[in-house]
Amino acid sequence: MNTVDKVAITSRSFSANDHLVGELRARYKNITLNETGKTLAGDELLNFLKGHSKVIVGLENFDTNLINQLGELKVISKFGVGLNNIDLESMKKNGILLGFQPGTNRQSVAELALMHILIALRKVPSSKEDIANNIWSQNKGNELFGKSVGIIGFGNIGQRLAELIEPFNCKVMFYDSINFTNQDLIKKFPSKSQVFINNLQQKSLHDTLEKSDVISIHLPLFKDTHNIISLNELACLKNDARIINTSRGGIVDETALEEFLKNNKNAFAAFDVFEKEPAFEHPLLKLNNFYATSHLGSMTKEGVISMGMAAIDGLDENNIPT
Repeated sequence: MNTVDKVAITSRSFSANDHLVGELRARYKNITLNETGKTLAGDELLNFLKGHSKVIVGLENFDTNLINQLGELKVISKFGVGLNNIDLESMKKNGILLGFQPGTNRQSVAELALMHILIALRKVPSSKEDIANNIWSQNKGNELFGKSVGIIGFGNIGQRLAELIEPFNCKVMFYDSINFTNQDLIKKFPSKSQVFINNLQQKSLHDTLEKSDVISIHLPLFKDTHNIISLNELACLKNDARIINTSRGGIVDETALEEFLKNNKNAFAAFDVFEKEPAFEHPLLKLNNFYATSHLGSMTKEGVISMGMAAIDGLDENNIPT
């Protein structure tokens, strides 16, 4: 039992999870939970963090200004995946260690991506609306079976999605900034057959977009991935392409996407993330060929526990940020 360090938990969902709070209390005596029901920011976040030596962070923005004011902070442990909300350079300059375990929500997000793919192919959302308006429409969609699927970003989640769609006999192309050799893929998928490995084809971003019936995005948000899919990239797509984003808002240029969907009525996009959230008034929501969920990718009971336990471990198992 650690009785010295004071731990702040900024994440609302962690703070509301009795199991995770119980696990944390078994290891640390002094903890402070975010029980406000909202995402903390600005002075409210700063005041919440003062006096704490360790913190479990969710989606809160830990920029240079905030980090420089937290002289007592020794460890930041990430609850979830993606580090775009944390200034890693400022952490290094201030001698703050990072607890982070990638891939903790891979199953939850990959399953949601698969759900979005099927919804986009069958254009499901309009059916409920039609029934509610006394219209028994039977609009035709498409099967996933045999389609060409492009995975943009072939990390933990992209790789898991490739496994989930294996029974659908899809041709799988993927784009990633890291080059994967055949031996790399064998190591990534040790239980898979050579047939599965051979079906994975790494392509350029342009070729992946151009040749895919379905595009599923799984990139982290950094400066060089912001709006990586914009007007020129969307122009490469088939006019009935399905575009899925369960990664981060800001990867796809949302204004360009709106124009693409308006001009290509047979295309469809399904997003779990937006550049600015909550996205209550977003113009994409007015389109019949767009579907959205409210950043639910990791929001399963199993996913939250997996991310939470990794974040708890990260309070003690951490490194200098890279």
